[in-house]
Amino acid sequence: MPAARGFHPGKNGPFVVVESHAHQHLGYFESQGGGCVVSETAEVSAFALRYGKLRSQALNVEESARLIERMAGEA
Repeated sequence: MPAARGFHPGKNGPFVVVESHAHQHLGYFESQGGGCVVSETAEVSAFALRYGKLRSQALNVEESARLIERMAGEA
């Protein structure tokens, strides 16, 4: 995510949204000292919406490569 985006839905920390073999959707997040699996439909839906928002704001592959190259050149 480019720094120019400012606040974005991923700033609260990492999370994962998965679907089990039984087609149950689950969310998972970690904070200091532990992680938590979320199975309540409304909470998992909020994770999925957050993920969609992040995808829409993130750079594409080519833009990401250019950003990394530019930042590596600044080091």
